[in-house]
Amino acid sequence: MKRGKPLRRTPLNRGTSQLKRTPLKHRSDKMKAKYVERRSIVEEMLAKNPECEACLIFAVYDGKQGAVPVNRTNDIHELVNRSQGGSILEDENLFAVCRPCHTRITIRPKQAEGLGLHLESWCNSKEHFQEAARVRSEWTKGRAAKPYWMEEDE
Repeated sequence: MKRGKPLRRTPLNRGTSQLKRTPLKHRSDKMKAKYVERRSIVEEMLAKNPECEACLIFAVYDGKQGAVPVNRTNDIHELVNRSQGGSILEDENLFAVCRPCHTRITIRPKQAEGLGLHLESWCNSKEHFQEAARVRSEWTKGRAAKPYWMEEDE
């Protein structure tokens, strides 16, 4: 090729394929069925847990004194994220929280893990879920606690 000479651009040939070109689905049929099942689980959890437990945990963590305003739950948080292999149908992985707490958990996952509100992808066993529940319980009672796998970090 010589310098300064513009390249010749030819349009791409689409071919003569008779294949129907349809856009991809947002969710597969299998995943749609899971979400139908999840809807009833979410409604049941929100009715059973009307107050956000994370509000109290964050208030104790932040050192707030006196009566703590607790918000109504309107979100279901997965302790192990869906993208990391967490189930959207198992009760032990689901936790009812308010929107501000859900946002705080999502923005600061390491802090939330120390409070028992989030788990890493490798923490996907019954033992880890029980440890997270124990840590949440301790924070709810006003006592600081960490999961056993985080204590060795410091």
